[in-house]
Order: sequence, then C-alpha cells, then structure tokens
Amino acid sequence: MKIRLALIIFPLLTLAVALAGGFTLLWRFFIFLVVLLLLSYLWSRLSVRSIDGRVEESPPRCQVGKRFEEGFTVVNRSWLITPLIEAQEVTDLPGYRNTVTFNLSSQSSHAWRTEVYCRRRGRYSLGSLTVKVTDPLGFFPMQRHIGGHQDIIVYPATLELPFFPALPQQEPGAGSRRWLASEAGPNASRVREYTSGDKLRHIHWPTTAHTGNLMVREFDPDRSNYAFREIWIVLDMHRASQLGEGDETTEEYGITIAASLAKKYLDSGKRVGLIAASDRTYIYLPETGDERLQHILQNLALMKATGEMPIDTLLTSVTERFDAGSAVIIIMPSVNPGIAGPMRQIINRGARVTAILLDSFSFGGGTSPANTARSLSSSGLKVYMVRRGVEMARALDSRLPFSRMQYVGDKA
Repeated sequence: MKIRLALIIFPLLTLAVALAGGFTLLWRFFIFLVVLLLLSYLWSRLSVRSIDGRVEESPPRCQVGKRFEEGFTVVNRSWLITPLIEAQEVTDLPGYRNTVTFNLSSQSSHAWRTEVYCRRRGRYSLGSLTVKVTDPLGFFPMQRHIGGHQDIIVYPATLELPFFPALPQQEPGAGSRRWLASEAGPNASRVREYTSGDKLRHIHWPTTAHTGNLMVREFDPDRSNYAFREIWIVLDMHRASQLGEGDETTEEYGITIAASLAKKYLDSGKRVGLIAASDRTYIYLPETGDERLQHILQNLALMKATGEMPIDTLLTSVTERFDAGSAVIIIMPSVNPGIAGPMRQIINRGARVTAILLDSFSFGGGTSPANTARSLSSSGLKVYMVRRGVEMARALDSRLPFSRMQYVGDKA
C-alpha cells in the first residue's frame, strides 16, 4: 500500500513542479514515469492472467505421526518472462508450511513435491495455491488462486499395547466372581457368605436358614465363557475434567488410548463399541471389522472435550447396555471422586471393568489420584495409571506391579 501511494504521489509532484516552473526536462520525466508505470501494470496483469497450474489430489485421511506427499505444477502460458513468482499453499494443517519462490520464462512450468507430516488429529484443508506475480520492477504485485479446496481428516495415533489385557484368564474363587459373572458354570462348588453385588438368585436358602446369615452358592467357572462377546470403550470428554496444554493434555492422551485399544481389539476380531459425551453423546454399538475401526477413528479425530456431562453421570445413563458378556474400559482423568459408584453398578451386572486413570497431578492438577486408584483397585477393578510424558505402552503394561502408582502419593 505504501509503495502504491508513493507511485501516485511522486508523479503528481513531478507534474506539479514541471507545470509551475515550466521545466521541459521534468515534463518529459513525468511522461516517462507514466509510461513506465503503465507498462509495469500491464506486465503484471497479463502475467497473472497467463498463470495456470495443477494440484494433485491429496488423500482424504492420514494419521498422526504419518506422512503423505503433495504435488504441484505452476505453468506460464504467456510469451512474457515472469520473474519472482511466489506460490504458497493455503492450509491450516498444524506445523506445515509450503511456500516456494521461482522464476518462469515464457511458455515454461515449475513443478515440485512436498512431504506433509501430520502432527495433530482433526479436520484440515489444503490443496489450494495462492500464486503471487509481479512486474520486473516489483511495482504491481498481483495474485491468483490455483486448485480447489480439499479436506483431510487426520486420525489419532494408534499405539501398540501388547501387554494390556482386557480379557485375562482368571482363577476360580471369589475374586473371579467380581470380574465376570458369566464365568459361573452350571456346577456349584461351595457356599459362602453374601457380599454386596451377589445376585439374589444365587442365594442358598437351606444354608441361610441353618446359619441365620445370607449365604450364596459359588460356581466353578465355565472356561468356555472366558471370551467376552463385546468390548466397550468409554471415554471421558467432560470439559471441566480436562487438564494440560497443547498436545500434552488429558484429552489427547485419552483419545490416543481409545484409538489404540479400538484398533487392538478390532484387529483381533472382537466386537468394539464406543461411548463418549462431547458436543453430543456418542454411542456406537459393538461391531467388528475395518469399517467399524475407520468409523471410530474418524469420530475420535473430530471429537473435542467440550462435554457438559461428567463421566459418572454418563456411566449411570448407559449402565443397562453392559451385561455379563461385556468388557468395559473406562478412560478418564483422575479428578472425579464419584466414579466408584457407577463402576460398582456395572460390575454388579457381571461386566468386566478396567479403569485407565490419566494422572491429573502430572498434567498440572492439584489433587493426587493415588487414593482414587487404590480405592477402585480394592473394589475389584483393574486400574492403570497413565502419567504425562510416560510411554503409554509401559503405563498400560499389566506385568508391572500396582506399586508403580506410588510416586503420585510421594509427590503430593
């Protein structure tokens, strides 16, 4: 803008002085400036109208941590030389900038390829070029858009979690009853005192009448029922529960874990479902196959932690969907003290519950999750703790002892 203003003011001053003083030389200089500026403008105008190009179609999806290539070609269809061409891709893809500068002789082209690295999940646009062209003197820069708008969805990363078993082999006895009621076989092996969560139909009335205390039958497990029929992944997307900044947030950690577990079990042929409360309540019934995986990954790519429903309220509202053939994996920041009740309700229905707690203390929270983790573990849940900056495959390694969570209490 300043250059163009100077190009207007300077010739006008030259004209004014030439007319006022009657200087022939200044008058001729004024004519020269006008002709030069006119030729420069026409050069830029003709050059930009003669610029064309091609943009290769980008893939519709990618994944965090992976790369893909883009190809571009800019063509000069004019007989004029076009110097100082700047081409910049119009994109909102995080951490990616594609800008090149080159000259084009008459009837020539310039092609280049660029590698795109996907850093963050979400929906982004790319594929359109803004080409800036100017005259040899640089007085009149002009621009033109080449290529159309293209969308790409970046899926969250999926990690290998070889030592995370949601479907463990379990030994007979009271402990196994807590994990999976459907393990009970047809043969009662013992009678023991009633505890909270036992089914009323298992009460052994003769022994109850004899002892004066409620007694229940305990069954030998039916090994054929160890294979769960379905796996539910429940993800906490409650806005007020999230902590952290940038990519190091409980939201991003939870999304990555959910995506990794979905891939792990769908690849092994299991039926997987997803529940989350974000901008709306997402409930995807358990299904198998690659189509289900793509569907889950796409929704996780676009999901944001903007939900108003706490995880305990969400679990209470969907408890009836879990039965004795379900394994329920709950992924949540460790800041909700009311979660134990809804989890016990799910266990009482015979489902296998695993809690993955995102250590809120390590993400900048002020409360240690150690007590919550120990309380859930003592209630019969399998509990994992994931800390910011710690490799997730290690944090979700079932071979590590429960004592790996002690550091939180020590810090507090």
